[in-house]
Amino acid sequence: MMTSFATLTYALLLMALVILCNIIKRFWCKSGKGKSEPLPLPPRPAPWPVVGCAPHMVWNKPTAQWILRWMEEMDTGIACFRIGNTHVITVTDPKIAQEFLKKKDATFASRPILMAAQGFSGGYVTAVISPFGKQWKKMRRVLTSEIICPPRHKWLHDKRAEEANNLVKHVFNQCKSLGQVNLRHTTRHYCGNMIRRLVFNKRYFGKARKDGGPTIDEEQHVDALFNALNYL
Repeated sequence: MMTSFATLTYALLLMALVILCNIIKRFWCKSGKGKSEPLPLPPRPAPWPVVGCAPHMVWNKPTAQWILRWMEEMDTGIACFRIGNTHVITVTDPKIAQEFLKKKDATFASRPILMAAQGFSGGYVTAVISPFGKQWKKMRRVLTSEIICPPRHKWLHDKRAEEANNLVKHVFNQCKSLGQVNLRHTTRHYCGNMIRRLVFNKRYFGKARKDGGPTIDEEQHVDALFNALNYL
């Protein structure tokens, strides 16, 4: 009985704290309203106090499908989902996405500063998850001029063709021995083989398999990469 009473007391205190935060927030917004008018946001579902749309995302799994379904119901190509104090903008319209990438690239190119991202990128020395700044501009210039360019694509054609042949060999051996193909496992390790061939110029860390499949070292390497992505 005492436990239920204490739980009810904590719940009432939490609700009072949420209401108090909302009152202070509204008062703060009204006091600063004459200084600068906030710009209108894209369509969004009604957010919860403090936490925003986080409960909706927890209740509607998978979250990505729920977001797409909500945008289809609202018939909009751009939407805003508030998570805490952060506004997440989702875009499904190709024209709006093109404007994001070409005209508003400097505004939306930055990434959040996270401990996991900093450790994964070696101190933000890469271009994919680095925040917008001098390092990001330098790495982007290197990528567009040296890595993702037609001469480099043509130069690495033989390595991609060799990995494609190995993929066909591996799929054929799986069909022959097992009678079925694990598509997820095969595609993941094809991408891993491709990266290792382009970066290290080798497919295996150790001794190769005759059927073209990955060894335990390659499997652990690919699994570690995908597990690391869960924390970014």
